[in-house]
Amino acid sequence: MANKATNSVKKIKAYIFLKDVFLVAITAYGGPAMHLALYQKKLVEEKKYLTTDELLELYSLAQMLPGPSSTQTLTSIGYKFGGPSLAFLTLLVWVLPAFLLLTLSAIFIGIFEEQALVYLRFVTPVAVAFIAVAGFKMIQKSISSRQGYFLASMAFIVAALLRHPLDTIVNMNTPWIFPIVLLLGGLVSYFGFKGDLPKNDTIKVEIPWKFLLSFLFIFITAGVLGEISSNRFILLFENCYRFGSLVFGGGNVLIPMMLEQYVSHAAYMTSEQFINGVGLVQAIPGPVFTISSYTGAVALQDFGVLFQCLGSLSSTVGIFLPGALLIFFVYPIWKQIKTHPIVVKALPGVIAASCGLVLAAAYLMFLPVGFNWIKKGSFYFTNLDRSNLVNIGPVIIILVTSFLLMKTNIKSPWYIVIAILAGILL
Repeated sequence: MANKATNSVKKIKAYIFLKDVFLVAITAYGGPAMHLALYQKKLVEEKKYLTTDELLELYSLAQMLPGPSSTQTLTSIGYKFGGPSLAFLTLLVWVLPAFLLLTLSAIFIGIFEEQALVYLRFVTPVAVAFIAVAGFKMIQKSISSRQGYFLASMAFIVAALLRHPLDTIVNMNTPWIFPIVLLLGGLVSYFGFKGDLPKNDTIKVEIPWKFLLSFLFIFITAGVLGEISSNRFILLFENCYRFGSLVFGGGNVLIPMMLEQYVSHAAYMTSEQFINGVGLVQAIPGPVFTISSYTGAVALQDFGVLFQCLGSLSSTVGIFLPGALLIFFVYPIWKQIKTHPIVVKALPGVIAASCGLVLAAAYLMFLPVGFNWIKKGSFYFTNLDRSNLVNIGPVIIILVTSFLLMKTNIKSPWYIVIAILAGILL
């Protein structure tokens, strides 16, 4: 169970915290699991804003909600320190770099698309190392019982091995697997709990209904306007707000939904243009959900640069607003109920399962990096290129980076800077 906030947390200044959020944002390559690794290293280990358990609590909470989990985790950290105002500024600082870069990328895509992907080719193995080391560190700090290790192992097996390569036997490749694993971890922990409980289980919860009502009002209004309007700004906002309200499982689940909507249904762009955006969002720091910035700009490419910028803004607000409103609604409730005996019993299991999910993410990211596959994106054993099985270079980078992360105090951004420089020079 997480301890209460430390004195250093109580004394933080908003501008210092936002500066640290910005430093994370400009080095946050690799998707949600990589982002969590950066939060662990920068906000927990270096700045000591919160503990590992507190971070995992917030991450677990975000995993149970639709929307961008890493963004919601960081937004809830901002809420923890300064309420909705700091949470909003945290979200803005976190999203802004990727929003600007992807909007510019959509406008000038023909100029530097291929170069960017080449220059950032060494970032992926570094990201794998970050995630793997973060998972092991979280297990060391947050799990102390056999039950905890069991739950972390089961979470890893279900979220990693049953998806690749054992999905030929049991198909578990669904975005719902993450909240399901966390809930099951909580149930096992609840019924197997051994320890002291708070004496008073009567907690009065003040529910911030205004945020939930705002979420529902915008959802319904945007849906109605989207049906009756042909205005592309409204349609882009409605599409993205709907995606942000319904997507569980992060950006990898969002991408196929966007592909269907923007390429097959609305025909706002070609499949090649969309796939270019998918590649760029993997090479640019920040949340994967900012692919909406790119698609919003490309969808208005025939209307001039100003309209492209406005389309990007409309889509970006649409994709991140529902997740923020849900955090503003849920976090104050969570803060009040987390000391309830039911939560005290269940939370160790949720945290243990979260550790397993982080290691699962490292494994799933390692598969395309560490091995060669005959058909790209298919990770069955039978699809392995046995004539050239292992990617020696990326594996060495992962091992060396992991060793340095475990044994040295080199700051996180330097690994990314060195990876980018190597991509440019080699």
